[in-house]
Amino acid sequence: MTKQGHAYTVELRIYGENLDPDVVTRQTGLQPCQTRKAGSSQGNRTYQKAIWAFDAKGPTDWPSLEDGLSFVLDAIESRKMSFDEYRRSFELIWWCGHFQSSFDGGPELSPSLLTRLGAFGVRLYIDNYFSQPQTK
Repeated sequence: MTKQGHAYTVELRIYGENLDPDVVTRQTGLQPCQTRKAGSSQGNRTYQKAIWAFDAKGPTDWPSLEDGLSFVLDAIESRKMSFDEYRRSFELIWWCGHFQSSFDGGPELSPSLLTRLGAFGVRLYIDNYFSQPQTK
């Protein structure tokens, strides 16, 4: 957790029942941080949709959502046309984890980043998690 009690993770994710994560990796030339095939299981859960996720090998926890989104967007913005093709057949999202140990504060995004995200054309999803503050 950061000093402010907030940390963020950021991934661009592609989901789909017919998605082949290996094909996405080959076509984009990007190394995913996680993949999953449709029909795969974890514990007693079976996943209906495949996933390909990319975090640009950034830090596990970002001190600000802006920093994390900018880092991943910088790595893929030049490949926007490839992701436009995927958007025609699959679901794409910016998946952001917001891990907080306090109820005040939260993410702030600059107008310039909002413009870049809008031009990229992918929905932003923020998943919030509360965790107990770390004691020393």
